[in-house]
Amino acid sequence: MSIELGQQASKDAPEKMANVVEKGEKSGSSDSQPPSLAPGTIYVPDDDHDEFVDPRLKDYPVPVVAKTVSLHNDPTEPILTFRFWILAGFWVSVGCIISSFYYFKPYNTTLSTVTVQLLSWWTGNIMAKFLPTRKFKTLGYEWSLNPGPWNSKEHALIVVAVWGSQHTAYGLGPLSALELYYGHKINAGWAILFLLSTQLLGYGFVGLFRDIVVRPPKIFYPVVLPNVALLNAMHKNPSMTAKSLRYFAIVATATFCYQWFPSLIWPMLGSLPLLCYMGHGNWIAYILGSGSNGFGLLNISLDWNYASFYAPLYTPLWSTMSQVAGAVFTCWFLYPILYFGNVNDSKNLPAMSSSTFDFSGSSYNISQVLTANGHGNHTAMAEYSLPFWSTSYAMNFFWGFASSAGAIVFSILWYGKEGVQTIRETFAKGRASYKDDPYLQAMSGFPRVPHWWYLTILVLAGGFSIGSLYGGDWGLPWWGFIVISVVSLLFTFPSGILFGIANVQVGMAYFSELIAGALFNGQPKAVLAALVFGRQVLDQTLNLCSDYKFGFYMKIPERELFIAQVYGTVLGPFINYGMMRVIIDNIGADVLTGVKDSSAWLALKSRNFYSISVIWGVLGPSAFFGKESSYSYIYYGFLLGPLLVSVAYLLHRWKPHWNIEENFNPVVAMFGATWFPVYETTNLMTSAIVALVFMGYIYRYKPVWFRKYNYLTSVGLDCGTQIMSTIMVFTISLTNSEFPTWWGNSEVVDRCYPPSTLPPAMQG
Repeated sequence: MSIELGQQASKDAPEKMANVVEKGEKSGSSDSQPPSLAPGTIYVPDDDHDEFVDPRLKDYPVPVVAKTVSLHNDPTEPILTFRFWILAGFWVSVGCIISSFYYFKPYNTTLSTVTVQLLSWWTGNIMAKFLPTRKFKTLGYEWSLNPGPWNSKEHALIVVAVWGSQHTAYGLGPLSALELYYGHKINAGWAILFLLSTQLLGYGFVGLFRDIVVRPPKIFYPVVLPNVALLNAMHKNPSMTAKSLRYFAIVATATFCYQWFPSLIWPMLGSLPLLCYMGHGNWIAYILGSGSNGFGLLNISLDWNYASFYAPLYTPLWSTMSQVAGAVFTCWFLYPILYFGNVNDSKNLPAMSSSTFDFSGSSYNISQVLTANGHGNHTAMAEYSLPFWSTSYAMNFFWGFASSAGAIVFSILWYGKEGVQTIRETFAKGRASYKDDPYLQAMSGFPRVPHWWYLTILVLAGGFSIGSLYGGDWGLPWWGFIVISVVSLLFTFPSGILFGIANVQVGMAYFSELIAGALFNGQPKAVLAALVFGRQVLDQTLNLCSDYKFGFYMKIPERELFIAQVYGTVLGPFINYGMMRVIIDNIGADVLTGVKDSSAWLALKSRNFYSISVIWGVLGPSAFFGKESSYSYIYYGFLLGPLLVSVAYLLHRWKPHWNIEENFNPVVAMFGATWFPVYETTNLMTSAIVALVFMGYIYRYKPVWFRKYNYLTSVGLDCGTQIMSTIMVFTISLTNSEFPTWWGNSEVVDRCYPPSTLPPAMQG
């Protein structure tokens, strides 16, 4: 047995293999410590040993990575194989078809990453067993249908390609809203170019920032660790693989069976509002305790869909607890005080709602303030009503602005100096070395992607974007595209840092909507386009950054990783647009917009984009945050965020051992306050408890179990839930079936009945 060290991962690397001390060999050391190793030797511990796999990882800055990600690398493994091209293309196509099809449904399902990993592992092994091994030569390049055993790198590369288009392109929402609600059908060529450019623009941003938001060891992207763990489990030696996958299968099967109860048979398990039960019909207890209509105080859920809210088995505990602190402060203290104190006439609206209302508390009738051609009519708005939000939703914008502004200051104060040094080193040497990172050393022999590749994509995608905007008559001028893109670019550094260390995508948090609404007031189509190039491009950039880190952990060379990303990304928009065209042409706009009733079709996401375009493009920011508005204070969030971060940094400099960045991160806490009321407060308490159990107690006191099973537990729970949800969509939702009514699934599923003494806005 031999393991490649990684310092010379080149063509001659197979000749430079390390010696290995296997488990059970006598080396003169105790059982609790790694043996004394000769230079160039790697220690492979017993499966129940909690020491690191390699002594070079002893002082690694992120211990959970050192315990999860192996340094093993075989540079001779083929990667861009025939199997990869076929399987990646197939699963990208299947994933895009499913996500596009359900984009226009009243319920949603997607092809999960775990499903792709499992099915491609099975099909890959079949192809490796039965395909002919004959070699071919094409244009001087030698290749084979079956170059050898199915390996983890080509398997991981399929996952990367699927990630590129796993979910429907963000631009499909504005594109469909434009046609369904504004009657503006864009030529197929311009439409596909629009989707392609929005998907590819992020690659240029990744190229500019990869050395400061991807390669640093401390920025480890927790979101990829469960996928790394599952892939490693699939490609260990046969006995270890069987043991790991057996555990995964047990968890997934048990979850699949159990989830039928909170999802269908006994939905009461999904929300147990203990305070509401103890209140015995008291209206204050109802509002405080209800997870669906109130503040969710002491609301517990036994449904993994809710319990998984904070990704509690892989998000760092400090990040989860900071988010929980922000949510608890707002939902359990601040918002109840504001609501019961009737601040801004809070009781005239629901306590926790993200809808827009008129002066009477009814849903805001957008058609009342639109002209015949879809533009805003401010005279009509003055006669009808200004828009109103619940106090909790207005504060959601406040915390969103605070976290976005605070993220910029946080990244500069905590990571700015290191980032500048890295940029200087990159310009001087062409790359940042990070010689202290064994994982990057394992990749050092592989050629990197040149910067000009990314710059080329950035320039081409930018040109395609401007061309598609003018060709599709979006109303967004070239300078507007540049302004929004530059803002998105500026947020890449702080958002990448926080996503990489805390597993939170702070992003622009309504900032793109605010800018678009201010620049293009009265132009809803321009606002729709601006949203895509603001929010979508940044989200795509962050996802590509995590893909890169995943590639490093799986020892995939950068160029092969880049090719797989582009392959998956380019395939997606063609399928997305084709599916949209088929559905709109055959189902019709009246059905998709809800003019004609249909239980099978309803384009809710397209309607959401239409509403956004009206709120920010027709009504505009001044209607919500202007001097006459009740919410002008929201702008102070831009001051509070940087102020809190600055105070935290001063404390950090004064008392560095307090570890302010992790023990209480103000940006992550403020971001945690933005989750609600957009999501039900049922999510809050149980997910926090699960995080304390797994990332707190088990990580600290059961380290062997954590290393072997924690991430497999996470993907098993997710896999079982997703499979169950998919089957329920096909067997229950599509057939309009219902489970027989009994005590556990009454109309009020949590049995927290609204009392008659509720304020009128909370009734019905």
